[in-house]
Amino acid sequence: MEPPRVNPIGLLETPPDLASAPRRFSRPLRLLAGLLLVLFLLGTMVTTVVSLGRYCLTTDATDTRALPSKGER
Repeated sequence: MEPPRVNPIGLLETPPDLASAPRRFSRPLRLLAGLLLVLFLLGTMVTTVVSLGRYCLTTDATDTRALPSKGER
């Protein structure tokens, strides 16, 4: 009996005498995985935008009018 192998391209080659059923995931499980992936990506984008927004709103935009100039006393 010869075990299945993966060819150089990455495809699984099963010997003719080996009967194997393909692994399948149910539709609800695939939808749940897709939903979790979308929620993760959405959370990543939202937290990035919020943190950048807070940083930009709380940092000084280099307004130097309030600083004393070197020529004035």
